[in-house]
Amino acid sequence: MRIAILALALMAGGQSLVACQSSDVSRELGARCDLNSECDERCLTPSTDWPGGFCTITCDSDADCPSDAACINEETSAVCAYTCFTDPGCQFLGAGYKCSERDHHGATAGKVFVCRGG
Repeated sequence: MRIAILALALMAGGQSLVACQSSDVSRELGARCDLNSECDERCLTPSTDWPGGFCTITCDSDADCPSDAACINEETSAVCAYTCFTDPGCQFLGAGYKCSERDHHGATAGKVFVCRGG
């Protein structure tokens, strides 16, 4: 009986962990990575800027990014990153991510808030 109760508790705990993760995270955008081969296109390797690594795609404008993402200037190119309004909006990516202002790339000049380490 104790084993059955423990199994149910573990299953419930596992479901709550899955519920915290965004279904939007994928090899295209947001998955953790160490190498480009782990992503559809590009891995921003683990660093303070990208805790755990970050799969992304290059872009010319927001239209090239999945929904809920923006095209930002990063390193020597432009890449997609999830948009946000507050730090809790980035929790689905894991520890170390916060809502940060970055240079918006493409037709929409100015700044945009995206999930990034720091």
